[in-house]
Amino acid sequence: MTEKAQAGMYPSCAPIGYKNADGPACKRIIVSDPATAPTISRLFELFATGDFSLKELAAKARSECLSLRGSRIHKSTLHQILRKRLYSGDFDFNGQTYRGNYEPLVSKEIWERVQSVLDSHGKTNRHRIRHDFAFSGLVRCGHCGCMLVAEVKKGRYVYYHCTGQRGKCATPYAREELLVDQFAGHLRELVVPPEVIKWLQGTYVESDVSERAARERTIKQHRAQFERLEGRIETLYSDRLDGRISTGFYDAKASEFRAQQQTILRKIEQVESSAPAPVEDALDLMNLTGRPAALFKQQNGVEQRRFLRTLVRTAAWGQGKLRLEFEERFEILRGSNRASLRNETQKTGSERDSEIWLPSLDTFRTFLAADSNPRSTNLLAAALVGPGATLHA
Repeated sequence: MTEKAQAGMYPSCAPIGYKNADGPACKRIIVSDPATAPTISRLFELFATGDFSLKELAAKARSECLSLRGSRIHKSTLHQILRKRLYSGDFDFNGQTYRGNYEPLVSKEIWERVQSVLDSHGKTNRHRIRHDFAFSGLVRCGHCGCMLVAEVKKGRYVYYHCTGQRGKCATPYAREELLVDQFAGHLRELVVPPEVIKWLQGTYVESDVSERAARERTIKQHRAQFERLEGRIETLYSDRLDGRISTGFYDAKASEFRAQQQTILRKIEQVESSAPAPVEDALDLMNLTGRPAALFKQQNGVEQRRFLRTLVRTAAWGQGKLRLEFEERFEILRGSNRASLRNETQKTGSERDSEIWLPSLDTFRTFLAADSNPRSTNLLAAALVGPGATLHA
């Protein structure tokens, strides 16, 4: 069983969402179960929003008629499923974590976000989220690492303070307005100026289209070579049937041509697999992020929390300042904007007015590649602009 785990094969019975199948060397492996895998993915996506407790998610599953192997989904079952690392593509066995060679049902980003939500539910009171406190379960104390929780003072003022679960904490109370201002300041670093977006559309999009056209030409040329070799094999076969060549000569030449065809197919596969995501997708995502970021202070607590859970990896409050780390792709965007600002402040006069700094084309490729899972991208779109949205919404 340990040898199977080291080879990336889950060494036990298939959990819900998967089923056992025969693999290489007559070994049993797991593959996704079409009957239950979509339900598992949906449960993770819903819980990752941070808008549900386990009990509420079970009720949501019943309202959507979701079931697992014909059984209703209960709170205890949900907790076991959401804690199982196996659904992210890795699995735990005998105290160690192994990388699986099976198809994951959720991205690692969503799985980690779900673990964060589960952890925060254990450290904060659920009724606080029902009161639409924007940052409950999201911000940690920069002094001791405990979660900040909200409290209403004088019936109208919202203050956040450390839970003090690791002992009395010296971090003072913080007004919600102060946190909102500092969150908004960080989010403004994700807003790409309209003139930059326009310039990008006229510069890199055209370049990207040219690169894609060049790749398509290369693939077309390879396929033409493949077809020519196929024609030669057919001609050889006719010559062999008519007795113009021997069977031995036919076998040798046909084998040579088929080997050349396999080489061509590998070249086509390399070109197709190395093709980066279109730059238009990066621009769409920048626009998609920039709109709610610019309007953050006008959103209600539920919208603010949903937006932040989509973008923020860690947040800590200490000494009157909010320290924030975004998810990878948004850190790339923030770094790009910061570099742009530094570049502009170094320019003076007409030179500054006439030149807009742009990151390299690779910056946008990296921005998209940080999470190329379409399921995660559409989940992001839904969190930013509403349910049912997609990247191009």
